[in-house]
Amino acid sequence: MSIINEYLKRLTEYVKQEQLVKNGEKLLLAVSAGADSTAMLYLFSCLRFRCNFSLLAVHINHRLRGGSSDLDEQHIKNTCMRLSVPLIIRRIDISGAHDLENRARLARFEVFNQILESYRFGKVLLAHHKWDLAETVLLNLFRGSGLGGMAGIKPKAGNVAHPMLAFTPLELRDLLLEAGISWREDESNLDNRFTRNRVRNELMPHLAEAYNPQIREKLADEAAILLQADQYIAAKAARKFKRIGFENGRGRVILSLPDLRKAQSIEQYYVLRKAFSLVSGSQQDFFGCHLRELVGLIEAEGSKHISLPRGVFAIKRYQELHFSLFPEDVRAPVSEALVIDGERARAVHMDYRFSFRYLKVLPPDHIEIRTGRVILDADKIMGKIRIRGRADGDRFIPFGMRDFKKLKDFFIDEKVAKYDRDLIPIFEDDEKIFWICGYRIDDRVRYTESTSRFLMIEAESLLENPNRAASRKKRGTNELDEL
Repeated sequence: MSIINEYLKRLTEYVKQEQLVKNGEKLLLAVSAGADSTAMLYLFSCLRFRCNFSLLAVHINHRLRGGSSDLDEQHIKNTCMRLSVPLIIRRIDISGAHDLENRARLARFEVFNQILESYRFGKVLLAHHKWDLAETVLLNLFRGSGLGGMAGIKPKAGNVAHPMLAFTPLELRDLLLEAGISWREDESNLDNRFTRNRVRNELMPHLAEAYNPQIREKLADEAAILLQADQYIAAKAARKFKRIGFENGRGRVILSLPDLRKAQSIEQYYVLRKAFSLVSGSQQDFFGCHLRELVGLIEAEGSKHISLPRGVFAIKRYQELHFSLFPEDVRAPVSEALVIDGERARAVHMDYRFSFRYLKVLPPDHIEIRTGRVILDADKIMGKIRIRGRADGDRFIPFGMRDFKKLKDFFIDEKVAKYDRDLIPIFEDDEKIFWICGYRIDDRVRYTESTSRFLMIEAESLLENPNRAASRKKRGTNELDEL
């Protein structure tokens, strides 16, 4: 059997075993001019009619190596033309040397996702091979990425598949030589300023010479075992997550701290990683150091927060741990009330700007519903107005009702997220709560046909419009008749 037929058989079996792709799928192949992705391109071009694949190659020119990058682009054009595979080329600029590898990876995936969506393709195939897997195991071990990271490159993750993990780079070069297809060497792979290159060019050869000539194969075999262990524990932790956490809105996850503390340490790690991945969209960049930070946050007194990779905030609030992408969620609940005297026209409290106006007549647009504005019977406000956060035992009579309702039950019925409830201003006088800001007034302060004096309160979020100057109008110039 020729190498080509042998490797086609191996690839077909590996794809079936790992359930990487299905017959008839539309596949996006990420190709450089290197041997690994060129071999992947060739093998799938041989399989496309047998498996009814629709293939689209994409080459990203980072323009980091001057003329060499342009030669790579031309070479892959010629290869795709020879194999009759359509090709899309994207040229991107990545300025600066800091964290170049990671930024280039993120930029590539942004392009891949755009093309997947635009052309309605199912998966993107990357050409990482068995030795890349071995290197990733070591790199993730050094980073403290846990069991999942030491499992290395997963055969399939979401809409990304790695079919070349069944091969070594030497095998892929032998394949291309037999097929008569050339490739280009990327000289940046010899640049040992990059961590992965140092592992590939220095550490791995040393380990092979001094400890085990089969070190790459052994690491790849161990990665397969670790992947099974990771998947087993992750499945158990997912069931635990359903009991102690929930996803409430895009970009937010909440965990119950009492329930989380009861879990075993390994379960806590997987639950925390799952919460991070649900919010960030990826398990990448969650390492042992972040677990230690989260444990410290959980054990800390009071409400605190930390910043995690990918723009995620972890916030401890009472007996809950929140994961969020929104900086405003880091705000701590305000404990002190603000007292408003009768002469005050404006106030800033709890991240809101409030205005108070006493009127003789209703404004022309009073029928229009505005979430941040209410009009009350001013004479039904008893004593001074106070603005505060919610408190245990709060209750009021919602507009249109006759009986009291607990504020907690009101928030549940209105589907107000737990992380928002402490940030909602509550208006009260000396006798009662009369406005849940942005939601409902108390029925006892509603105006009627006999009302002779109105109070209009407007609330504007400082987070949405922090720099707007407070508008001022001279008395007598407004169409409303102010008292």
